[in-house]
Amino acid sequence: MHKNIIEISTDNKHLSVHLGFLRISEDKRVLKDIPLNSINSIIVTAHAVLYTNNLLQRLCEENIPLVILGTNYAPSGILLSYIGQNKQMEIQHLQIENKKPLQKKIWQLIIKEKIKNQARVLNLFHKKNNLMEISKDVLSADSSNREAYAARIYFKMLFGDNFTRQNNSIIINGFLNYGYSVIRSALARYVVAAGLNPAYGVGHTNKLNPFCLVDDLIEPFRPMVDHCVYEIFVKNKNILELNREHKAHISGLLTQMCFNGEGVSPFYMLLQQIVWDLVNIYKSKKVKFNFVDYLQNCAAGEDD
Repeated sequence: MHKNIIEISTDNKHLSVHLGFLRISEDKRVLKDIPLNSINSIIVTAHAVLYTNNLLQRLCEENIPLVILGTNYAPSGILLSYIGQNKQMEIQHLQIENKKPLQKKIWQLIIKEKIKNQARVLNLFHKKNNLMEISKDVLSADSSNREAYAARIYFKMLFGDNFTRQNNSIIINGFLNYGYSVIRSALARYVVAAGLNPAYGVGHTNKLNPFCLVDDLIEPFRPMVDHCVYEIFVKNKNILELNREHKAHISGLLTQMCFNGEGVSPFYMLLQQIVWDLVNIYKSKKVKFNFVDYLQNCAAGEDD
């Protein structure tokens, strides 16, 4: 069963749990009951929202992330279950005990694949680039920082010379942040479900970030969001805000059918695959990800 992203975007909502359902109310009037087993994650962009403790406890039990988005749709925080699967301690010991050379190789392969997928996005939109060649130069731990170098080329080619990810006044960044948050919340769920510790990353090591590993694993999949957002803006260059229709379209990425190496499957299954690939790496000490060109069945957009 495909699971849904639930967004709470308007104020004065009351969220509770009732007989296995997420209950959304306003002024003591029930607006909607949604089965908890049909929910992938809940994203909150509204400001005045009330939650019952019973709901928060049940979300943790069901491993349903509650994501709070702040300025320009960047995530401010995530409520996530502390308890994973029944071999959690065994898997986390393997994760924490892995050696630096293994971490460096993992990060190298993640960044190589990210840059390859950025190249594939540009190729789909007929934008000539050398990112595939740059991906070949990624060293262990990306010590020469090819990731940042490729990003500077990629985003300007995709969204124009004046685009920068650091400028929150550029509306495209709000769309990108929203899409990344959708994928981040799904990955966080799968990481915890696999028994991994989401705070213990390989490339991201910020001590203040409890989701370093999630931010590692999302990297090869960011271009999926970039592709989607580019298509939205190609079709309408005069967009002034991220509206409900846009959000629904971007959230639909999780169930979009993508190439999986043999046929097609929903995008969220590729997210699950990279998590289990990492678990197997920690168990076997052999660094191998089952990466595929998941974008190859996407129709090319129009060139600028």
